[in-house]
Amino acid sequence: MKALKFAIPALVLALAAAGCILVSGQFLIDFELDDFAAVTSSTVTKQDVDLNTESDYVDHKSELKSIAEIAVLGKLTNNAASPIGVEVWMTPTLTTLADETAIKATAIKLWGPFNVAAGPGTSKTVDWNESATLFNSTGKTALLNEIMGDGQFTVYAIGDAGTYNISVANGILALTLEFAK
Repeated sequence: MKALKFAIPALVLALAAAGCILVSGQFLIDFELDDFAAVTSSTVTKQDVDLNTESDYVDHKSELKSIAEIAVLGKLTNNAASPIGVEVWMTPTLTTLADETAIKATAIKLWGPFNVAAGPGTSKTVDWNESATLFNSTGKTALLNEIMGDGQFTVYAIGDAGTYNISVANGILALTLEFAK
């Protein structure tokens, strides 16, 4: 039994000397989405995402293992008299889809709906906890594939009303990513 007691520390020292230490951890990427106000007869707004513009992502991209947490955060203000529900969809490449029909035929639903009561001026802020409940497993998997792939994709927000008048402030795609060396 004494030999085993010394064998394990000796093995750890040997691996350390050979440079075989496993380092793992998490890092947070806050990809800021543009603030915008939209008064439109279209229900669609889009944002291209290129994670390669984030230094933490570039530094750890080859070591990524999984997504620990993910959130779409921000404050949505409904400036119209009707309530609104918003969903977020994603295409795995940078795209310019013209309308809701094209998005739903091509893209993958990530998140939603996030509902805001009738306005004008009614605001609701989505936080980490609420955002987590709005993601679906298919969307999370698709997003993980893009994050571990080229890091470039397009997100679309689709409102459930034929027209809407909204303002979005402090929008963030927040990703807590796990890595290992």
